[in-house]
Amino acid sequence: MYTFIGIESLAANALISLLEENNVRVVSFDTLVNYGMEITRIYKRDTGEDAILLLSREYQLNMIANYSDFFDVKIDNAGQGVFCLKDDVDIEQVKFYFRDTMKISLLKAFLAPEVLEKLGVLA
Repeated sequence: MYTFIGIESLAANALISLLEENNVRVVSFDTLVNYGMEITRIYKRDTGEDAILLLSREYQLNMIANYSDFFDVKIDNAGQGVFCLKDDVDIEQVKFYFRDTMKISLLKAFLAPEVLEKLGVLA
């Protein structure tokens, strides 16, 4: 059985952790890829199940269209696109939409210390 992880789940959970621990509201696509790869590794280790990341340009555009109340895309100083949590977004809302409905085994992978290190968040 496969578990699919959308870029919106990666971005939301990364931004929750970054905001709570480092007061940061932006994350780069490259960081999300590294974060997601570590999540899939931990998830496989802990459950024996494979997780597939949905990161294509199409999924990115859909994320912005479907979750525009939460996220925005900007260009950073290096000219790279970054995903941003909008300033007026309440982090509890983001948790409700992106963590409260997640199965526990996947949430544990998202919160594993090795995963949080990929974000620069110390667990």
